[in-house]
Amino acid sequence: MTDGIAVGVDIGGTKARVALVGSDGSVLLVEETSTSTEGGADPGLARSVALADAVSAQARERGLEIEAVGVGVPEYVDAHGRLRSRDVIAWDRQPMEVFADLGPVVVESDVRCGALAESRAGAGVGLHSMLYASIGTGISCALVIGGRLWRGHRGEAIALGELPVDRALDPGSATTLEQFASGAAIARRYARVTGESVSGAREVISRADRGDSRAAAVVDSSALALGAALAWAVHLIDPERIVLGGGLGASGGHWAEVVREAYVERSRPHAPVIVPAALGGDSGAIGAGILALTRMDP
Repeated sequence: MTDGIAVGVDIGGTKARVALVGSDGSVLLVEETSTSTEGGADPGLARSVALADAVSAQARERGLEIEAVGVGVPEYVDAHGRLRSRDVIAWDRQPMEVFADLGPVVVESDVRCGALAESRAGAGVGLHSMLYASIGTGISCALVIGGRLWRGHRGEAIALGELPVDRALDPGSATTLEQFASGAAIARRYARVTGESVSGAREVISRADRGDSRAAAVVDSSALALGAALAWAVHLIDPERIVLGGGLGASGGHWAEVVREAYVERSRPHAPVIVPAALGGDSGAIGAGILALTRMDP
């Protein structure tokens, strides 16, 4: 692996984070910007590119040479680094083209970037296999085996968020896990029950902690659904460890405890433990940078 420096870009539904990353996962600098606009999440990827350009300029001021640019996106990505969906970000040109002026570009799904970072420099160091679940605005999942990402034949493994929710938790509906248990879903479900708009899942969780029974019902049911889905994934894959990342996944507290309890209840004895991501919100940008440097090796 090269000893160079990469720009790691993590584009999310509400914000983008850009980091200067070393091949060992070391972070020299991290910057963040909002990507939420009336036109959708980061139309044309303009805000993400502007931030990446500013971070690259700071690298040059420090006398650092950028070897590559890694871009993580919350969309399906094929083996050639091309986006195959428009579920979250409002892109009109492929990231490979948009970021080309900054250097050689590698594009991958954001969850696989986060998984790689945790495997190389976080909660999965030293493990042969690790299942990484990112719970934030949406829900996504990735598997690392022997230090390598498992992408699947079409680049769509593992679509945890598309699993149906147990009808006992959501009677009369065919809701998917992402539509029921993600951060966006928690806020949306609470607003539907109460008629009150909220800023996001954290506000709903805060209300639940303060004794709001309707908020608690939404929060606990989302955690139960996620715990059950993770147990199902472990029955199928049998990894050494589960790492929860993303803004909600790594937040801890009562929600995380309910996830663990539901997971343990539905798992076999000696099931792998669930731990929070060690790199927090930086995992996606770090992993994008590591991946870019890895792909640049001869």
